[in-house]
Amino acid sequence: MTNPAYAKNAYISTDINNLSPLDLVIKLYDGAIGFLSKAIFSIEKKNRPMKIVYLNKTRAIVEELMSSLDLAIGGEVAANLQDLYTYMLLELTRINSSDSVDKIYHIQELLRTLKSAWVEVKSTVPQSTAGLRQHVSVH
Repeated sequence: MTNPAYAKNAYISTDINNLSPLDLVIKLYDGAIGFLSKAIFSIEKKNRPMKIVYLNKTRAIVEELMSSLDLAIGGEVAANLQDLYTYMLLELTRINSSDSVDKIYHIQELLRTLKSAWVEVKSTVPQSTAGLRQHVSVH
């Protein structure tokens, strides 16, 4: 008999392995936003251990996003994202000691804004790729 947890993990792993890099970035933003919502809930319920767990999960995602930046290729945009991620990591540390729900909302809003920018990029990438393919096939 198959372990349901194993089956779920295998499904999630397959899902992630089939994502484009852009989809993966968007999924990371979704995860961070969701973990911050859970951190807010934990603060409201005075559940400090769970708050710490969710803030740490968010921190790990932001660190992953930051480590995936390529400053040589990304130039000023990548440098600005690095500064923003550094700011978020600092705020997450402060939230851990202050339980500031307002700061969590602020970080969530920043993440939502960044996510929507990546979603916008994604909506233009397939068109550009299709145009490139058409251009290549013509010549």
